[in-house]
Amino acid sequence: MYKLLICDDEAIIRNGLKAIIEKMSTEFDIIGLASNGFEAHEMILFEEPDLVLMDINMPGMTGLEIMENVQTQGIHSKFIIISGYDEFQYAQKAVKLRALDYILKPIDREKLLQSLETALHDLIKENHAKKEETLSGDENLAKKALQLLYRNYGNSDFSLQSLADLLHISTSSLSRMLKKETGLSFSEYLTKIRMESSMCLLKNQKDLSVLEISERAGYKNQHYFCKVFRQYTGKTPSEYRHNTLE
Repeated sequence: MYKLLICDDEAIIRNGLKAIIEKMSTEFDIIGLASNGFEAHEMILFEEPDLVLMDINMPGMTGLEIMENVQTQGIHSKFIIISGYDEFQYAQKAVKLRALDYILKPIDREKLLQSLETALHDLIKENHAKKEETLSGDENLAKKALQLLYRNYGNSDFSLQSLADLLHISTSSLSRMLKKETGLSFSEYLTKIRMESSMCLLKNQKDLSVLEISERAGYKNQHYFCKVFRQYTGKTPSEYRHNTLE
């Protein structure tokens, strides 16, 4: 559900709008009713509603002043303006401040519902775009993470923290991302890369010793390398090399 704030200095209008919206729309959650400009301004800054249904002329601050102020503070709420003034200058200023609609009093129920439908359509469209953008960003970050892993696997000191620092993200976020992308943990995927590299060297670089291969794969200790290799392949490095020569 999307958060909606109703702002009008007339209680009968506030309550009437609330009753109509609660009866006719299941997509909006009315998070509050503001009775003056100052109250509306504070609630918008605190709650950051998705949509604000607001009278243009309220005590304290006008609706247009509120819109202008919250937008400078990075609040991206959408606004439908309600007004008793059928004057071009008000409507023009509201449009300039990117109000979704400008509804005149007395409020026509059908016009109100039509405006809410338009707002809902815009909110759904934006939400979908944000999800796609996030997904695309995650995919690009995962791709970069794997590239960095392949570039650094030969560094024996390379760790989850090392990779997280290069990507400027937390280790927990990185772990979740790698698990989602590869189905493996960081250590499991790093081992996979190191073992596949070692297998390739054992098969194709016969002049390299097991010690040299273990160092190239990022292992400081040859004995530990051989242990991991046997767990991964079922053979020792020497047995694997011998089998590939047959």
